[in-house]
Amino acid sequence: MKVQVQDLGKLRREMQIEIPFDEIRGEYQQVKDQLRNTRLRGFRPGKFPKGWMKSRFRSSMAYEIRERLFPQFYSRALQSENLIPAVPPTSLNIDFDEKKPLSFKVELEIAPTLPEIDYDKLALEEQELSEVTDKDIDDMLQQLRRARSVREPKEAGVVEKGNLVTFDARGTLDGEPLPEEQQIEKSEFEVGGELFTEFSDAVLGMAVEETKTVTLEMGSTFNDELQGKSAEFEITVQSIELLTLPELDDEFFKSYGHDTEEDLRKAVREMQSENKKNNRMTDYREQLLPQLVRQLEDIDLPESSIAEREKALKEEKNEAGEELTEEQISQRMEAHRDRLRRDFLVDHIFRSAALQLDEATLANRFSNAAGMMGLSAQDFYNHRYGRVMMNSMVAELRGEQALNHVIEKLVGPEPASEASDNAKEQQATATEQD
Repeated sequence: MKVQVQDLGKLRREMQIEIPFDEIRGEYQQVKDQLRNTRLRGFRPGKFPKGWMKSRFRSSMAYEIRERLFPQFYSRALQSENLIPAVPPTSLNIDFDEKKPLSFKVELEIAPTLPEIDYDKLALEEQELSEVTDKDIDDMLQQLRRARSVREPKEAGVVEKGNLVTFDARGTLDGEPLPEEQQIEKSEFEVGGELFTEFSDAVLGMAVEETKTVTLEMGSTFNDELQGKSAEFEITVQSIELLTLPELDDEFFKSYGHDTEEDLRKAVREMQSENKKNNRMTDYREQLLPQLVRQLEDIDLPESSIAEREKALKEEKNEAGEELTEEQISQRMEAHRDRLRRDFLVDHIFRSAALQLDEATLANRFSNAAGMMGLSAQDFYNHRYGRVMMNSMVAELRGEQALNHVIEKLVGPEPASEASDNAKEQQATATEQD
């Protein structure tokens, strides 16, 4: 395979790839053989109209090249030239004939060269890890009991704290209905819990199918633009259910894989400790990322991605069906540029530090997502949505690991917990058994 690369300026490159005839001969022959087995109405087997074979060969081979051969040879060419593409190819020309080599001419934009991270300009507000208290454990045990609770309809009476309520709430603000996506229909929450907190007091004392109108200040249930504003809601209670929590007994402990309350509390303590560490690392990443992105303000960005995003924004409409203002477009374009800088940064750190993707964490996250869909991990991956989610999880985890690598240089490595050590031992044991 011959590869020639021409610099077209900034990140743009033109790559010419030529595949020797001997290497592609078998692919040509395979397509021909498939065509010879085609049966056409009105013709004997192996017989075709004049020119049909040549015409169909070109169209069939062109499809085969674009769908299967080009990705294969393009990847090899990028590796041989040590090029990292920033976006998919911006143009592709293919030249082939059944008796000639196969050649591609492709225009692409490569990832920019990034400056070294200036650690002296990075600062993190260090967070102290708080101890896991007995109250933390009690609260978690209560959540675990709720997860095993039994629901049954409340045959009579009114809504009380702790009941599970299904309700509708149609809201108006200054006489105008709220956007449809902010209206509430057949939503369920535990009265006094963490969801739909604005409505907990409002539904108290209501009966099934009762409707009343109240004025409420909108909180976290609603989008940022509505939070803090008062709106009028017509609330209808659809159903009321009682939640019966299980006792803290041997059956309950064993349902979570433990023999005694002491064992379960120990496991909960370890999990809570790990959660606190994860929350601290999340806070560090949120502090760090904007600082790193600011160090990349002067790098070149792929022009095709910028142009494509700008075109899409100019065609986009807001919730009222109006075109976006110049200010809105400008803000969203800057956010897009920052996302590109972030993606290049993550990839650069991951490659330069020779990091390896944490396969155990990825598998655990994907299995949890599959379980929420009621599927095994393999069945979920067989769905297109599952594969899309897997790719998204890989990108997210790469980002976390890359930023964690920088954080460790600033504040030192996070000490491993007993829970994470146990998880690693279990993973190693499982690998040895496999």
